[in-house]
Amino acid sequence: EPRAFASSGPLLPADECAEVIRIAEATAAARGGWQTARHAQAATTDMNVKDVPEILDWFNSRLKSTLFPMLAARFPDKISGPDAIRAHDAFIVKYSADEGAQRACRPHIDESTFSFTIALNDRCDYEGGGLWLERARRDGDEAWGQVVLNADAGGVVAFPGKARHGGAPITSGTRYIITLFCYIDANKSKRAPGYVLDELRDRRGGGTG
Repeated sequence: EPRAFASSGPLLPADECAEVIRIAEATAAARGGWQTARHAQAATTDMNVKDVPEILDWFNSRLKSTLFPMLAARFPDKISGPDAIRAHDAFIVKYSADEGAQRACRPHIDESTFSFTIALNDRCDYEGGGLWLERARRDGDEAWGQVVLNADAGGVVAFPGKARHGGAPITSGTRYIITLFCYIDANKSKRAPGYVLDELRDRRGGGTG
């Protein structure tokens, strides 16, 4: 059955998260604003992490040191280890209660094996918000139903990408998150990585083509 994980505390330092927000807002101001049409299925007001080198370097470091090991530990039956996880897309999302701004994200399913939302600011900065799951239950509950999971700066919510979800609307303030899409590089043959290419080279007499 699908499982979601919400960290009980920050996994990333709050000061680093605040710096990401600062850099993102400065970048948006320099480039004429945030993007709003990158995702046709569930558009967000966002900025691609890979487009901001200073944020990308930090994020890659945190993927390796913290986020991928956490995901592998929470889903050991699905993920053989942190090295099997690949990042497909990562972007900073801004929800604002200002008039005309994006307050929520409509229900959808991600094109990922697992997805993250990483909080960049505290819940006291806004009202409402959080990751809405259409069908979930908390530990100890018997009934399934709608659940909203959220966290303060540095906190993480991880869940299967095929679970129907959305961004719950905020009613005041501004909420910043990083959304991350991951897939699992699974070698079910249990043979050494690269065995297919090795066999092709052997058939060609050892050449690389």
